[in-house]
This record gives sequence, C-alpha cells and structure tokens, in this order.
Amino acid sequence: MAKGRKVRGVFWRHGEWWIRWACTLGHDHRTPSGDSKTAAAEEHKARRAEVRQARKAGRESCPRLLRRDRPVLFEEILDDYTQYSERTKRSHNNDHAKAECFQALFRNRMAVDITPREIEDFRASFGDGRAIATVNHYLKFVKAVFNRAIRQGRLTNNPVTPIKLAREHNARNRCLSPEEEARLLDAVPAWMRPLITVALHTGMRLGELRALQWEDVDEKTGSIRIRRDKAGDGRWVAMNSVVREALHTIKRERKVLGPFVFCSPEGKYLHNFERYWRPAVTAARIPNFRFHDLRHTFASRLAMTPGVDLYTVQRAGGWKTPIMVQRYAHLSPDHIRAAVEKLAQGTSSAATGTKTGTAEA
Repeated sequence: MAKGRKVRGVFWRHGEWWIRWACTLGHDHRTPSGDSKTAAAEEHKARRAEVRQARKAGRESCPRLLRRDRPVLFEEILDDYTQYSERTKRSHNNDHAKAECFQALFRNRMAVDITPREIEDFRASFGDGRAIATVNHYLKFVKAVFNRAIRQGRLTNNPVTPIKLAREHNARNRCLSPEEEARLLDAVPAWMRPLITVALHTGMRLGELRALQWEDVDEKTGSIRIRRDKAGDGRWVAMNSVVREALHTIKRERKVLGPFVFCSPEGKYLHNFERYWRPAVTAARIPNFRFHDLRHTFASRLAMTPGVDLYTVQRAGGWKTPIMVQRYAHLSPDHIRAAVEKLAQGTSSAATGTKTGTAEA
C-alpha cells in the first residue's frame, strides 16, 4: 500500500494506521485509527488540540485517567491520602490539622466540583494573621491530595495546579550573642546545660539530640553517629573538646544513666522539652529565639572562624547542598559592621588626597 507523504504522529503498523501523541501528563499514547491515513491525521490533530485546550484550562487530559461511574467525594480522597501519609511520611502528624481544616471546608462536596476560585478564596481568608509559609504548607497538602487521586485514576483535574504559591521570606538571621548565651546557660536547669553546649558546638537538631544514645558516641574517633537526620539519612558529627567535657559532665553528675544521652531527670526519653525550654528563654530575656537558632549560631560562628570555608561548614553541619549553607551560615551584623568599618579606616586617611581623575585647569 502506498503511504505517501509522512505525517508526524501518524504511522502504519500491522495493516492499519496508528496515531501517537503525548497527553498533559507526558504519557506516550499510541492507538489504532483505521484504514484511512487522512482520518488518522485528523484524529491525531484533534487529540493534540484537546491536550492544548486542557493545558490552557489548567486541567489534565489523559485516556488513562478514567472517572468512576459514581462521582467521588472530597472526603474519600482526603481519607485515602491521610492513610497514605501515615504509611509513608515521617511528618504525617503535621497533616492532621490540615486534613481537619479541608474536611470542614469541603464537607459533602464532590471532588470534581471544587474549583480554583474556591482554593483562592481559601488562601485569602486563611492567610489573615498567619505566616506565608503556613498558608503554602496547607496549599501543598491539598494539592497532594488531588494529585494522588489523579494518579489513581479517580480524578482528571487538580484545582490547585493554577494557584501559585506566595514567595516565602523565612530566612532567619537570629544568632545567640555571647552575653545571651551566658544568660541562657544560667537560666536553664543544670541537667540541660550540656544539651545546650553540645547543640552550640555541633549544630545538631533538637530531634537528633533527643534521639542520641550512648552507643552512638565514639570516644576513640571523637565522633557522634546520628542514625537518622532530617533527610532520612545518617551522618557523623565531629566532637571538639567542649563537647567531650559536656558528655563527661553528664556521666559524672547524672544520678540515673539511661540509654539516651540527653534524657529527663528520671533517665527517660526527653518528652515535653518546651516545658523546660520556654521558661528558661523567658527568664534569660532573649526575645525572638527558638532552639533551632542554636544551629544558626553554630553555623555563623563556624563561618566567621578564620580559615574555615563554606564547604567545611556544610560538612560539619550536615547540609546537603551549599544553598542551605548560604541560608543558615549568616554572618552576624556586628561582624559585617566591623568589616565595613575596616574599609572606612583604610580609605579615610587617603580621602583628602585622592584624585578624582578630573583634569587640572
């Protein structure tokens, strides 16, 4: 059979014409069209036009995504995602409040009837008095709920896709000054001081410190093993002399020595840490300060140490990318002012005799 001029997306196979196109999800689809090449070309053109229209409308168009005979309720896909979150996510506890919020908002609503306009209205009303990052987290959650339903073939459109997340300005430059450090160590209970010291000299997160066990401390190599960090991987942390002394103090002064290095006075896992931490911060008169800022302080002090480059800071703190080091390892304002003042001192003496480059008359 003469096939004539080639048409993109139309080909001859097994005695008939086939068409090939990509849907909005990027799937490669190939289907038989019939004996007519002209009809196959027209069908291919119609398929591509359907995909273009779907993209402009912000919805998905894919033959694999077939709706159920019975429309699905939003509560059904929400419940399915909640179960999936509990099975696969370490931070699934953070999803409970989000799930309750959207369950109350879209109760007894068909998932296909929820529109981008309703999502925008939710963002506008929910954002009053809340941080931008909090609103973005809620939008990411409901977007993930719809995406999972699409992957399962229960829906074809995600109403959150056209909504752009607001830009977050959550980079903190809060570092502990030496004076604040002294007041904080005086305000916390005596059994908590080694924990603060180790955090300042290792950059370990609160969860990593509370999960640390004595068998993870290697005195011979001078290192601490973190079994599972924020990224889900493990890493090793180097100990300096201050950290060694803090750990020796725990062994020497603690009456009950359990498996955890930093535990409650009864030797158990350190629950309700805020019960001890928040009153101490208030008593020390340290405003706008949280425990994670000790990690900021570690990175900043290490970055300001002569001869220490950012790659060393990255490895010491366990950050995965240099971008995170740039975010965390801020130089303190006093350090920047001192550097700028050196520039002023170097130019002030020669300021009166500096030539401007203007030709003398």
